Amino acid sequence: MFEEILQLNTNFIFLVRKIAKKNNLTLPQALILLNISISGSSMSTLASLLGLDPSTITRNIEKLEIRNLLYREKSTNDTRKVYVYMSGQGKKISKNIENDLELQLVNAIGSKIDITETIQKINWSLEKNKL
Repeated sequence: MFEEILQLNTNFIFLVRKIAKKNNLTLPQALILLNISISGSSMSTLASLLGLDPSTITRNIEKLEIRNLLYREKSTNDTRKVYVYMSGQGKKISKNIENDLELQLVNAIGSKIDITETIQKINWSLEKNKL
């Protein structure tokens, strides 16, 4: 089972990279866009969530900011914290990536509903063990 999950992860990352490239993004840039919450995300949360160094997150966020796909704001409560928000164009590209991924996955799997519940159970179990 380990080998199958590892291969699934490898194939999924390959697919995300391919779709990101179609949108003129790198894999880390696409993952950043896909993981920014609607209410914004702190840069430190994104770094932790994606397992990337803060310097890598900062560099990629700067590039996305230049392309007007997101913007940053300092927290009003804690000026050390910086939050990242998607712009309208960033939301559009993020949604396009999500739609492309979903289409590819549904085509590969056949049924969205069956696999979604299984993935949610696996993720829930893994999240519990992360704490």
